[in-house]
Amino acid sequence: MDVGRSRLRRLIALLLLALLTPTSAWEWADMLGGIGPASFQTKTLSMQEVQSMRVRDIKRRLGRTHGYAADELGRMLDKKDLIQALAFEEHKERERETKEFKRALMTRGIVVALIAVLVVLGWPLWEQLYAVASVNFVVYTDRKWHEVKRCTELRSGMGAFGILLMAIVDGLQLWLSASILLSWFTSSKYFFPTPSLPFRPAQFMGDQVASGPLSKYGLNIGPMAVSWVFRFVNGQLESFTGRALSRAYQKQKKSSRDTESPEERAARKAARKAAKKAAREDAERKRQSDQEAEEKRRKEEAEKATSNLFPTESQAERGNLEESRKAFQEQVESFNLDDLD
Repeated sequence: MDVGRSRLRRLIALLLLALLTPTSAWEWADMLGGIGPASFQTKTLSMQEVQSMRVRDIKRRLGRTHGYAADELGRMLDKKDLIQALAFEEHKERERETKEFKRALMTRGIVVALIAVLVVLGWPLWEQLYAVASVNFVVYTDRKWHEVKRCTELRSGMGAFGILLMAIVDGLQLWLSASILLSWFTSSKYFFPTPSLPFRPAQFMGDQVASGPLSKYGLNIGPMAVSWVFRFVNGQLESFTGRALSRAYQKQKKSSRDTESPEERAARKAARKAAKKAAREDAERKRQSDQEAEEKRRKEEAEKATSNLFPTESQAERGNLEESRKAFQEQVESFNLDDLD
């Protein structure tokens, strides 16, 4: 269990390291408070950059980037007017990008805070999920490792190929499951490319319903179809791998028998006969013990029935009913209990 958990922890750590990006500790203060080095990058021009530009470049940027018409640019005869107009437009663009960046930072902060709250409040649930995931991970890795070792022992190339294909199919199934789960919250180009096969119940409820607003609602059965295909292929691969390992085992067993000497063959047959004899003796002993236990149980039930029929409330009554009890016990003991079956 501990080994499996350590494996899963290492895997999660590698995934987190792959997803992390370098950040600055002052990113929030950069835009919200103006403290620390600026991490906000923009393509707008500053006043110094605008002043160093030529008139032709200023007009070109005003026309192509900010949508100024030719007549508007023609009315600006002085370079100072052009510089002022371009600087104003660049300032507006910079302010817009700054607001969007602040909004993105605020949204990210709210999401991070919500995630932190969910992690803290649902920590027992996450621990349980982690334990279940670690157990499943250990079971899966141990099973695959056992299959690989078995293929190595039997020297089965087809079995190893089947195990490799099963691992690929399992990875695709995991990718599909993760994509379906995350598709409820977000969208990404890295999700599994599932086909869209909509199933709309309104199509089977008449023309009036099919042409109404309910016709827009349906269920996409594409992921279910792909999942069924994966399960079917995985089952076929398991059968293929099992047959390959069975053939390799039979071949190895036959080759080992061909190379054994007559003495070894005789010893193997004697050992097999001894094992069969021991198994028969064990079965016979178990049958006899079960029969004795059944006879004992029936005898106890007979004695209990006798005591119920002749209750012993006092010493005087016991003396009066002693002869009757003995006669009844003799009848019960002489009665063949096997006839009750």
